[in-house]
Amino acid sequence: MNKAPANVQGRVSGVGAHPVAASFAKVRALICEPNVMIRQGIRIGLNNLGVRELLEAHTFVNAHAAFAEERFDLVLLNAEIDGTDTAYLLRETRAGRLGHDPFIIGAMLLSTTEESKVHACVNSGADDLLLIPFAPEQITTRMGAFATRRKPFVVTHDYIGPDRRKQARPGANSAAGFAVPNPIQSKGMGASPERYDAQKQQIFAVLSLERIKRLAAGCEWECKALLESAREGRHTSEQVLRSAFSLETLVTELMERVVRDLRHGTESLESLLARGRDIKNRPSQASLSEFDALYAAARRISLTYTGG
Repeated sequence: MNKAPANVQGRVSGVGAHPVAASFAKVRALICEPNVMIRQGIRIGLNNLGVRELLEAHTFVNAHAAFAEERFDLVLLNAEIDGTDTAYLLRETRAGRLGHDPFIIGAMLLSTTEESKVHACVNSGADDLLLIPFAPEQITTRMGAFATRRKPFVVTHDYIGPDRRKQARPGANSAAGFAVPNPIQSKGMGASPERYDAQKQQIFAVLSLERIKRLAAGCEWECKALLESAREGRHTSEQVLRSAFSLETLVTELMERVVRDLRHGTESLESLLARGRDIKNRPSQASLSEFDALYAAARRISLTYTGG
């Protein structure tokens, strides 16, 4: 991984040159991009913002190491490096499982508009998506905007990141929006690292509690859907297997979070996990009474952590 200090400081058209340049003067940016020409364009765009410290990662291994070990405020990340989907890196960072700051400004770079690729990038919790090729001026303008504003975050059972909803879905249980720290704006205002870290920890604790509620509600939803399908005789082995895998993922993360964040025991969750795994191992043989018991257990857990 190479370090290349910036040596150009320019003006940002349409964004406000002097405030933006001041905001980015202390910003540490990470560029995860294997193509040298694209990296050069990104460097020029960030140089024009006044960024003085740039880190580079050319391979997936180096990118993962940078996320895990380095401290930075802004990352521009190609959606695929060495044939590997990199959205995982930002998604794990948002969840607090990777890196030092779940609130870094993150932009994903795509070379295709393929729906599955775009969907993966959006679900990573990216603040922005940029389609390759792009001009350095696009980097300057798009990244410069984060000096003054940032979307609130939403938390669901499978997403933590900027609120990209145009409007709430009819009948949906709308997720609340949370104002989150903006590392670029914080540095532009001259806030001390200690103050930013305190704010970061406070807001992350709030989001973690919301995630616990959403995970618990997700467990109940999965089990209720299974029970209703079984009662109506329309469930299939494939559906049961898919829901059991989803339930296992939800319960596993919920267990980790209630131990870490709430210091709670996990006996009821371990029981639910065991029931779900038993059904997963024989999806075509599970009885209605087993689905009923699974839902009852998930409902009790949901009441415990959501209050209703």
